[in-house]
Amino acid sequence: MNKTEVEAKLSLIRNNSEYVRVSDNHPLELYLGKNEKGNPTLRYNGDFQPIKVIGNALLEIKQIRTTSYNSLLFCFNSNDNLSLFYSFCEDIISQTENYSGNNGYVEIVNRYNQWKKMFYGSSKLLNENEILGLIGELLFLKDYAVKKYGTTVALNGWSGPEPTHKDFSYGDDWFEIKTINSFKNSVFISSIEQLDSENSGKLVIYRMEKMSPSFHGISLNNLVGTIMESFKLDSDRDIFIEKLKQVGYAYNEVYDNYVYNFITMDSYFVNDKFPRIKAEQLVDGIGKVQYEILISLIEKFKETL
Repeated sequence: MNKTEVEAKLSLIRNNSEYVRVSDNHPLELYLGKNEKGNPTLRYNGDFQPIKVIGNALLEIKQIRTTSYNSLLFCFNSNDNLSLFYSFCEDIISQTENYSGNNGYVEIVNRYNQWKKMFYGSSKLLNENEILGLIGELLFLKDYAVKKYGTTVALNGWSGPEPTHKDFSYGDDWFEIKTINSFKNSVFISSIEQLDSENSGKLVIYRMEKMSPSFHGISLNNLVGTIMESFKLDSDRDIFIEKLKQVGYAYNEVYDNYVYNFITMDSYFVNDKFPRIKAEQLVDGIGKVQYEILISLIEKFKETL
């Protein structure tokens, strides 16, 4: 069942406290419907011993005991970001469609625990530059850092949310990530610390072209979801979500309007000959420096990542 089928089934529900089974062929008794308040709900009926399952403001968890079965209900309490709830339902349904054990309750709760931090919500939206910057850092994390250093080390080395650090650092290796629109000819350095180091490092520049929302390209929500699904350890997922929270990201459908086409990724070797400003060059009294680097004048520093 894909997301559109989840949405379609829920759209057929007209009454509160009404549910329809997701499939007669599914091994678990899973239902989609509306709770007594009219909120979209995923419901599991079965013979299980309830344990404590914690929800939050967006996703309320209810557990009901009847004479013939117990129920576990996931109730979405918002009119916004329904696609997040649809994705959650689709994941629970698809991840259990081949389940052959005797404790579907535990299987569902464990899967929910991998999702729950995605429902924390945020009143702040990232602006377009922040969206673009985060996309670049996530691409670097997924396509380079995880493959080179392993998932846990790669995540712990990501300090992009902390403005006075390099975006990624591993021992003596460091990487500063910049993501720009394809038509730009310079990158903005927002602090001395971004390129200042006793050790040589790398400036990695992603060029992206903004497209229409209907284009099958790179968007923030999908990229976050792809990376989340790649983690095998819950601890890695927790680290990842905490990093996203630090940078101000929470799932929001607004981000689906920002879709980009990947153009190029170039890496530049930052050493003492590279055009940068270092803290030791500043005279007393200067507390903050921001500057731009012309990409056409650093071509000789380009190298393979």
